Amino acid sequence: MSVPKPRAERRDARQAWASRLRPLGLATGAGLAWALLTFLSLPPVSWWWCGLVAPLPVVVVGWATPRPWLGGLGVAIGSLPLWIYHHAWIADVSFAGVFPLVGYLAVWIGLAVVVLARLRKVSGWVGPAVVVPTGWVGLEFIRGELAFGGYPWFMAGHPMIESVTVSRAASVGGVYLISWLVVALSGVLLAKRVGGPRPRRVGLGVSGLLVALLILSVVLPRSGGSGERLRVGALQTNVPQSNKITPTREQLVADFRTLVSLGEEAVAGGAELLVTPETVLPGGLLDPDARAVIPEPYGEALLAEQGRLGVPMLVGCTNLGGVRVEGERVVWDDTYNSVFLLADGGVRGPRYDKLRPTPFGETLPYVQSLPWLRDWVLQVGLGASGMDFGLTPGRDPVSFSVPNGDREVVVTVPICFESSMAPTVRRLVNAARASGRPSELLCVVTNDGWFGSFNAGRSMHLLQARWRCIEHGLPMVRCANTGVSALIDRRGRVTASLGPGQPGALIAETELGGRPTAYQSVGDTVGWVCAGATLFGLVLTIRRPAKHTSETQSEAQGDRG
Repeated sequence: MSVPKPRAERRDARQAWASRLRPLGLATGAGLAWALLTFLSLPPVSWWWCGLVAPLPVVVVGWATPRPWLGGLGVAIGSLPLWIYHHAWIADVSFAGVFPLVGYLAVWIGLAVVVLARLRKVSGWVGPAVVVPTGWVGLEFIRGELAFGGYPWFMAGHPMIESVTVSRAASVGGVYLISWLVVALSGVLLAKRVGGPRPRRVGLGVSGLLVALLILSVVLPRSGGSGERLRVGALQTNVPQSNKITPTREQLVADFRTLVSLGEEAVAGGAELLVTPETVLPGGLLDPDARAVIPEPYGEALLAEQGRLGVPMLVGCTNLGGVRVEGERVVWDDTYNSVFLLADGGVRGPRYDKLRPTPFGETLPYVQSLPWLRDWVLQVGLGASGMDFGLTPGRDPVSFSVPNGDREVVVTVPICFESSMAPTVRRLVNAARASGRPSELLCVVTNDGWFGSFNAGRSMHLLQARWRCIEHGLPMVRCANTGVSALIDRRGRVTASLGPGQPGALIAETELGGRPTAYQSVGDTVGWVCAGATLFGLVLTIRRPAKHTSETQSEAQGDRG
């Protein structure tokens, strides 16, 4: 027969459990605060100024918690509502894939707590004003550019696109510089509260740096264009995603007629260049070598229509490489996501093949070369249904020379997800610059039908593209199948747009060209430096002998004092 525990002993046990769980609850609250502020700073709300303080709750937990892994778990749990809201649409594309992605992103914000807690041990006199933004951006860069093919969305600096003054610094150091400046504000506030004399002085110096950069952004002259203008027609076909995955013959005919009708509307409106969305003809082929083996009516019909309209056209189209007949079968070696330039009723110049396929949509990072593992991933549904996971990356950066009267306009055309990848767009722009004919216009072709009815996702994708305009000082026309098609100036401002869910032709005029920016030369050096410094600091903490628990607690109490 068991003897019940005395009431006092049960009370002490409950208090002990509450004491253990209290740090988890506080960290979860910090994660919720970060999620709420980040949500408010991004589309659909876009209160960008909320992004200035969004990192602060997580930074405080990372710098103060005596139990980093528990704090990181709490922040990760608190962040889940944000990730679920922005990625629930993926359930219609890959129901099994949405859960790993949400968990994966939550892990990264939780890791920020762990990394900051460890870097605190080696921060020395530098203090949080420098260490906090460096560690944060180091993690952002690893997630955005290196891990699993990269996912550079939801960075601390992204909301600042709505501030022309703050975002302008991206022309020097890209989005990662903006993230560093934003998180540095939280580091400065923390240094004033918990730092010693030297860290406070460093914080004061970083504060001066932030103010100086703000003043420079206001004072320095704005980048101008060449003065020449081009009238562009973006053909927003609004083809349902089901038509793109498994189109019937009747659907293809209807979609082709819509495309031709929009082209006629744009030409009537004075367009000097027509742009279609990504893979506008899923069953169409434009490459002459492929059409020689596979007679395909829609490619031939589109060439004829372009010749009739008499206006150059940039067309997104699936392309096949190495097409040949083996016995009674037609086979090919490669599948590309491509853009062709059509002029005078034919294909002009080389095509552009997408350099960086979309992770888990067009390629499977790390498992692409292992057929058995790739097949298993597809069977459990971790990839996007209806996508070609065997997409071959392009080999060369290509820009187009679009005929326009007595001259040619150099247009650089990132495809879909590439507009999120700053290094890829920089490679395209710099290749044109090295050829002696620098880019005068960025043109993004994309299919945002995957977002379904989630228009905030479309706005987020548009937000990524706007940063590329600032980084390179170039205007952009963005043609999206289901919207948002837009004209963006070199300062990242949307000057004309066509909303989601409607077919139409966006006809708008833009000034061409722009001065070369510092970013074109230095690239994402800020991100690389922060990632290297973060990893180096973590190595130092591994080699550094751990302090006794009582010493650690005394140090934390001293900092709070």
